[in-house]
Amino acid sequence: QPPAPANIYAFSKVHLDNLARDHSRRNPAWKIVGLRYFNVYGPNEPHKNKAASMIYQLYLQMKAGKRPRVFRAGEHKRDFVYVKDVVGMTIHALTARQSDIFNCGSGVAVSFNDVIAELNKCLGTRLEAEYIDNPYAFYQPHTEADMSKAKAELGWVPKFTPATGIADYVKLLEGGAANG
Repeated sequence: QPPAPANIYAFSKVHLDNLARDHSRRNPAWKIVGLRYFNVYGPNEPHKNKAASMIYQLYLQMKAGKRPRVFRAGEHKRDFVYVKDVVGMTIHALTARQSDIFNCGSGVAVSFNDVIAELNKCLGTRLEAEYIDNPYAFYQPHTEADMSKAKAELGWVPKFTPATGIADYVKLLEGGAANG
């Protein structure tokens, strides 16, 4: 079924996917492989400031002893993908036999409450979420990458679950890894 973008950002992504498909059809010698990155998190985020991943932002709040702030109820779900998996899939995508577009995610949607629970576990804290109103009209309540095509056509599957990725990331942050 054709994509039905829910907002202007998603529309722009569908438009770029269509341009890539069109160019690869008109130029069969070209191999164009597109990767749709889901919610990427991992080392080297401090320079992003407010654009850094929610996992990093929640970590900073909790590390400072503050209650992590999330939209009301905290049950919105995201497919958080660890940057180590993103790098692995990006390199692996070079082996694609033909032009195509693939999702790049963990294949698992987790709630913000689940992320907070995992961060509490990693940090040895018991901070409860502070729920705030969501000011965004077109906020997506759920994102989840279907990774079946990447597995079938590229033979690639994520190495990290959201829990193991968060644990690895926190270990790097706590160990003073360069740029967190």
